[in-house]
Amino acid sequence: MRKIALLIFAVLGGLLTMIGCGDNDAVITGPVGWAIGYRSDNTAAILHTANGGKNWEEQGNPALWTGLSGNDISAVDKWTAWAAVGGGPSSGGAILHTTDGGVTWNIQPLPEGINETVKGIKGLSRSVAWAVTLGGTVMRTLDGGRHWVVVPHDGVIIKEVNRIDAMGDDIWIADFGSSDGAMIHSADFGRTWRREPLPGINLVYGGPMGVSIVRSKIAWSAVKLDANLYRTTDGGATWRMDAPAVSGPNDIDDICAPEDDMVWAVQNIGGMSGGRIIRVHLVNGKVISDTMDPMSGKYQYEGVTCFDEKTVWVVGFKAYGVDPGLPEGVILHTEDGTTWTSQTLPVSDVSLWKVSFAGAHR
Repeated sequence: MRKIALLIFAVLGGLLTMIGCGDNDAVITGPVGWAIGYRSDNTAAILHTANGGKNWEEQGNPALWTGLSGNDISAVDKWTAWAAVGGGPSSGGAILHTTDGGVTWNIQPLPEGINETVKGIKGLSRSVAWAVTLGGTVMRTLDGGRHWVVVPHDGVIIKEVNRIDAMGDDIWIADFGSSDGAMIHSADFGRTWRREPLPGINLVYGGPMGVSIVRSKIAWSAVKLDANLYRTTDGGATWRMDAPAVSGPNDIDDICAPEDDMVWAVQNIGGMSGGRIIRVHLVNGKVISDTMDPMSGKYQYEGVTCFDEKTVWVVGFKAYGVDPGLPEGVILHTEDGTTWTSQTLPVSDVSLWKVSFAGAHR
C-alpha cells in the first residue's frame, strides 16, 4: 500500500508540475526576458530569452500585427508578458499578450472606440496590467486582458505619452507633450489623477520622457534634451532635479531605478553619434555619474531593464552611416555594472526599442 501511495503521490506531483510550470520549464536556465522592436516595414518583432540572454529567439506571428511597430514590453513572470504596438493615427494600435512563455502571442481587444497607437504598458500580475496610448487614453485590465477598460482622468490632460510605470496603487505617466513639464500620477489605482510639474524644464524641447518607480513614495523621471534626472521621495508631492546634467544634451529615452539613490539611464544622442549608457549614484548629496558606450557610437540606446546596480540589459538600434553589415539592433548586458557584452541576436534586421525581464525593475 505504501508503494502504491508513493507512486500516486509522484504521479500527481508530476501532473501538478506540468500544469503549474508548462512544457518549457526544462529549458529555463536563467533570467527570462523579452525585447521588442520593429523591422523596416514598422512591424513589431518580439525576442525572448530563457537563460539571461545567452540565447535569444524570435516569437509570435508578425502577420497578425503587420505595420504596427513595437513600442513597449512588460514581463510579469517567466510565462506572462504584455506588449504595446502601434503605428500612427491611421494604423491604430494593439496589445499583445502571452501566458505560455511566448509560445503564443495573442492580440487582446481594446475598449470599444479606441483605435490609437498603444505607446506604453506595464503588467503588475497575471491579472492586472496598465496601458496608455500615445494620445493619452489610459486603460486597465483586471482579468488578464480579456477585458480592457478606459480609466478616466477628468480634468487632467495628457497630450503625448512616452512612458508609463506602475507599482501597487501608484501609476506614473511621462507626458512628453506636457505644456507645464508635468508627470501624470495616480496614487489610488486610477480613481483620481493629478499633474506633478518637474522644476526647471526647458519646455521648448518637450516634457518628461522616462519614469521608473522604486517603491510607493520614490520614483525617478527624465526629460528630453536636458540630460537632467528628477526624483520624488514623497509620492510626487514634490519633484527635485537631484541629478542635473548627467550627460551631454539629447534624449534620455528610458530609465531603470533599482534603488532609492541609484538609477540607470540610456540616451539616444541621435543621427551618426550613437548613444550612451549612464549610471547615476547619489552619495551624501553628491552626484556620481558614469557614462559608457560599449558599441563606440555604432548604436543608439532606447531601452533598459535592471535587477540592481550590476545586472542590466540595454537595447537599441544602429546609428546612421555605420557598417551596413552590422545587425540593425543590439542587446547589451553587464553583470558587474561596468563590463558589457553584446548578446547574439537571432535576426539581423530588427531595430530594438524596449526590454523587460521578469522580476526586474522595468
